[in-house]
Amino acid sequence: MSGTLGIWYNDFFSTDSLQIVDLSRNVLEIATRIRATFGLKTPDALQTVCCLSLESQYLFLTEDRAFSKIEQLRVCKVLTES
Repeated sequence: MSGTLGIWYNDFFSTDSLQIVDLSRNVLEIATRIRATFGLKTPDALQTVCCLSLESQYLFLTEDRAFSKIEQLRVCKVLTES
């Protein structure tokens, strides 16, 4: 990757605090249940499970209020200007 996007991409993935969660069968099964229970879209359910698998020390940053329905998820609402 080159240019500004490439720099951002490389910076993001070289951050020491970045946690990468493998998409195991267990993660996929839990995401399927979360999707069905809370009506989330598949990518949102996957992100939810990945954050939950990292335990309570992590916050889930989002503008989307749909994530607030999931009590176990520590959601931090990000406000943006419209």
